[in-house]
Amino acid sequence: MAHRTNAKKLKGTPGGERAGIALTWDGVTERQWGEYLAVAGPAPLEQSWSYGDAIAAGSLYRPTRGVFRRGREVVAVAQAIDWPLAGVAHIVKLVRGPVFLTEGLEPVERMAVFRLLKDRWPMARLNWFFFTPEAADGAAARDRMAALGLKRTVTGYSTAWLDLSEGVEAVRAGLQQKWRNQLVRAEGEKLRVRDAHGGPSLSWLLERHDEHRKRRRLRTSTGAFAAALTLLAPKPRDVLVLQAERGSDPLAAVLFLRHGAAATYHIAWTGPEGRAAYAHNLLVWRGIERLAADGVRWLDLGGIDGSMPGVSRFKLGTGAEPVTLVGTWL
Repeated sequence: MAHRTNAKKLKGTPGGERAGIALTWDGVTERQWGEYLAVAGPAPLEQSWSYGDAIAAGSLYRPTRGVFRRGREVVAVAQAIDWPLAGVAHIVKLVRGPVFLTEGLEPVERMAVFRLLKDRWPMARLNWFFFTPEAADGAAARDRMAALGLKRTVTGYSTAWLDLSEGVEAVRAGLQQKWRNQLVRAEGEKLRVRDAHGGPSLSWLLERHDEHRKRRRLRTSTGAFAAALTLLAPKPRDVLVLQAERGSDPLAAVLFLRHGAAATYHIAWTGPEGRAAYAHNLLVWRGIERLAADGVRWLDLGGIDGSMPGVSRFKLGTGAEPVTLVGTWL
């Protein structure tokens, strides 16, 4: 379903027109952006309003947001982050976008969206435009990027999307046997699960996450960035922290971030006692239940790769579908 809005409310900078698709930059409110993501497919966290603002809060990059219309119909949106260099050059990153709001676009119209994005930051004008589209890797996707005159600089990121739209019963039936058995074990442990939208539970999780990240030298989201995302979330329910306890002792915690009709499993930590009780399985499952009940239709479980096989197996054990993106192009 495409989202329709009053074009008079969009007063931004014109970004050109191709094949009947018109682009407007920075003529959208945070509320409207959230409405667009709510009717899109599985939109990633990197295209949420709060993500752009969190990047800006901790760096010299600034978000710029484009809305693509076919007539009065909004058919796609894209958020890029732009670092102006001395006012004459730009380093721009567009990560996991654009987000299409309808499947009813002709191939030439979809290509027009991509061309309009590239038009904004031509290399000839000292723009380094690093484009990482939310498109599965394959010959067609690579041909589309090559047709823009771009070359791949980084191979594709892999993640796992879990479809919640059929309900939690269908999700539970799709769990791999080992994962389901661990969940049953965890349910038998009679752990208390505390839910929150921030506060002490979040602080406890982020402190342990940062300790683990630094010790293992992991290139993952910092606690400070995760905290910024939670503070900038449009609504309290867009932040879900679940903490497993035995008695008064926390054993594990997870952080989910909602954006539109999708959510992201963003940060998690489990100690030795929590691992022994399979608390992590329990928290992820309770998160799935709560998110689905709140209308979330897709859950992005995050990166999967060969460097962390145990983490990847855990994510795929939920029945999530792995997808590798076409990569970053310049």
